Amino acid sequence: MKIGLGLFNKKRINLILQDHVIRFLDYRQPEDLDVKSSGERYLPEGLIQDGTITDRDTLLTILEECVEEWGIRGREVQFLIPDSKLVIRKHQIPSNHKDEEIKGYLYMELGNTIHLPFEDPVFDFVLLETDGEKREILLFAASEKMVHDYSSLLTDAKLKPVVADASCVALYRLIFMKDLVSETDHTLCLQFDIPAVQLSIFHHHKPYFFNHLKMETDYKSWNFKQHSTGVQKIVWQGDSGYVHGLIEDKLVEIERIVNYYKFTINHGERGVTKVILSGELPELRYIQERLASKLDVPVLTIDQSDQHLPSQFDVVLGLGLKEVQLC
Repeated sequence: MKIGLGLFNKKRINLILQDHVIRFLDYRQPEDLDVKSSGERYLPEGLIQDGTITDRDTLLTILEECVEEWGIRGREVQFLIPDSKLVIRKHQIPSNHKDEEIKGYLYMELGNTIHLPFEDPVFDFVLLETDGEKREILLFAASEKMVHDYSSLLTDAKLKPVVADASCVALYRLIFMKDLVSETDHTLCLQFDIPAVQLSIFHHHKPYFFNHLKMETDYKSWNFKQHSTGVQKIVWQGDSGYVHGLIEDKLVEIERIVNYYKFTINHGERGVTKVILSGELPELRYIQERLASKLDVPVLTIDQSDQHLPSQFDVVLGLGLKEVQLC
């Protein structure tokens, strides 16, 4: 599993498979954020549940239709590990290990100093800090079986899966390319999607914190309106007060996490300095205003007017920038 940030590959397409949607994007010139084509297809409820493929046959049929409609048959594809199935945590290792030796050391420590909720992990890591005899890393881990389930699905749909990635890293690549952050910022990145909120905090262009907050909305109350551009407009048809109440609950959780990051992780010395807001919820403006009042820091969204794409494409745009060097 490659989580690193490296050279643009113009031959690859970028695909996101979530519980409720498939999105794809093909760049003409990634370094210029020049999009050649894109598309999305919302899924019937229950094909993927909390990141686990539960109705493979139906999902494969829909994916095959998308592959033909979007003209991407036979292409190499970069895809995302489901956030709910991704483990991201800090870990300390002896400082005498060379960089090329770290992965082997991590495999040796499985079940000893590294305990994961699955027996067959694949993982990658990001170096954070070195302090005397210890080096701190951020470990990204996922179940090998789960990665294989998605890879084999893509293969059966006549695609060539080559790289799996994490959504928080993909989103940050786009934020970096848009010049919205500096190295000294403590940047809270938020993705408000229908099934969940993805939360990550970056400092020195490296992820230091990650969390996945489930959204308990009634899927049947969302209406997905197809547009000729291939982009769908999402409309909530239920009680607006219910959605705002659900959002407020998540904002309380986010505020607690921000305080935990400042007072527990950083001992009160450093806190979040900026928030970047993304996602597909039509209530992003409301969320932006509420966050700004709660956290008293700048809360920004990502301007995609040049690409004529709504904010639900932010992550897949960042996925297509995979391997850009941040520092």
